[in-house]
Amino acid sequence: MESAKEREIEQRLSRIESTLAALQRSVDGLIGEKRGAAHATEAHPGFGHGSGRASAAAAPTRRTPGDDLGATISEWFSSRAPEWWLSRLGIGFVVIAVLFLYSYAIDRGWITPPIPVVFGAIVGTALFWAATRADREDRSDPYGLGLRQVLYGGALASWYVTAYAAAVWYGLISTGAARLLFFVLAILSTWIALAERREIFGFIAVAAGFATPFILPAPLTSFTPFALYLGAVGAIGLFIYLIRGWQSTIWITFLAFWLVLNGAVSTGAAVRPAAVGSVAISLLAVLAGIAFTRVASLRRELLTIGSARYTPASTGEVTRRVVELQDAISKALGGGKSAADSLALWVMTLLSPILAVSILVGIWPRIPAQVGGLILVGLGSAALSFGMSKIADREFRQVVLTGSALWAVLGILKIAPEPEQLALAALFAAAVLVYIRNALIGPRTVAKATIAITLAVVAGHELSFQPDGILRWRWIISEAVVVVSSVFISRKLIADAAERIQGVVLAGLTYVTTLLVILNVLQPIWTPLVTATYAVLAAVLLVMSKRRENQRMLRQLGGVTILIVVARLLFVDMASVETVWRVLLFLLCGGLFLYTGYRLQLARNT
Repeated sequence: MESAKEREIEQRLSRIESTLAALQRSVDGLIGEKRGAAHATEAHPGFGHGSGRASAAAAPTRRTPGDDLGATISEWFSSRAPEWWLSRLGIGFVVIAVLFLYSYAIDRGWITPPIPVVFGAIVGTALFWAATRADREDRSDPYGLGLRQVLYGGALASWYVTAYAAAVWYGLISTGAARLLFFVLAILSTWIALAERREIFGFIAVAAGFATPFILPAPLTSFTPFALYLGAVGAIGLFIYLIRGWQSTIWITFLAFWLVLNGAVSTGAAVRPAAVGSVAISLLAVLAGIAFTRVASLRRELLTIGSARYTPASTGEVTRRVVELQDAISKALGGGKSAADSLALWVMTLLSPILAVSILVGIWPRIPAQVGGLILVGLGSAALSFGMSKIADREFRQVVLTGSALWAVLGILKIAPEPEQLALAALFAAAVLVYIRNALIGPRTVAKATIAITLAVVAGHELSFQPDGILRWRWIISEAVVVVSSVFISRKLIADAAERIQGVVLAGLTYVTTLLVILNVLQPIWTPLVTATYAVLAAVLLVMSKRRENQRMLRQLGGVTILIVVARLLFVDMASVETVWRVLLFLLCGGLFLYTGYRLQLARNT
């Protein structure tokens, strides 16, 4: 009996042990499957094991552009606390309510015009006083209310509206007085921007300053007061940028200054009977050209001083993306990394002298345009001399030498008459690419663009019209110089592995332009001359292909030229040339091709 019980107990124990072993195997199997799935996911992202439903559930959801945009907008709104947004909306609604109250009260006859003006001035003063009494907050805290900035903004808005209403709506003060008040408010906004280190107030200062002539228009009788005002507003923008380095401030200053100045010069030249104030606005153009050319590099030098007065500008999402775009362009051209202020450094340094010279030519139309060209050539020479000196900032040195090449070639185009200007520009481009080393990508890019543009102009001219007489020969000589310079540049670029693709493209443009020039020069003289010259060109290209490293491209161009010769012989010369000349033409082309084949055979055997 006892033995039967013992056997039963042993059987139960064995069943328990087998069950535990099965459970252990199951657990080990599940762990192994999970590890394998994780390893497969790491090795092949987007693919998993198991059923289709499980894979679909595990696969990451593909984001659409709409989702990315929505996420960006949501992140932008959530970067500030609700009270931050409410405070900004609140002060805006207060200003709008004051505007509506002014209009409604005047329409109802409740109050006379001076009362709302005084009331607006008092409201602005009260808001400004409250701002000065408010505690300073941590500007790095995105959830801070920013009460001081809200009150300062409300005070400026109230004063701007009050000054405008007093001049335009009620006529209590003159337009000149209102402009003076606007300028004083711009200075006050500048002080707030620098003291509070808030970019928005710097933007308000320069934007409102440049918009004042349009908000408060007045007849332009003399350039002198206009030049003083525009120069003062431009100085405000430059000063803010030198101290704080805010990109929005310098860009609105740069663009608005030159647009307003050019518009005033164009309008004033059409309506004024004499050049009243031309000296003052000419001096402004010269000083502005110097200031905008130097401001970006001077800002970098001031930061190296280490003074607490000059603070680095904060970088946001827009700045980061601009830098990424700059890096992509720089990499495509063979340059290095860029900085947040690289765009301002390049654009303002290169364009400011050109804009200043153009404005001066518009102010003094009786002075020949060649004078502007001489100024640009002189600036290019001075920049070359300065760029050859020791400059610690390597990017600034690139900019200086690029400006030297750009200003010089534009000056040449202004000085030389057409078509000789094309030949001189092509020779200048060849000289730059010969004597400037590859590391200086800026001036070399200017030279490459110059030769490409001159080729395009030559091709366009040959496709448009044919001048007669001595002008025709001047064009032929200039076009020959452009083609020869382009051939020389193409060979030099192809020889460099880093610039080979650019050289191949330029060689193709040169080849097409050469065919057009030959066609348009020889076609009026005698049609068979075009075919014969094409045959000679094909032979020269094929022979040179055995002596040059870039033999494949020359051989391909030679082969294309042979096809063109055959097509002209069969479809053009067969129908338009007399029999005797046709025979001679075929003999010439055939003999030339036989001799070329013989030379190629000798080159292969040797």
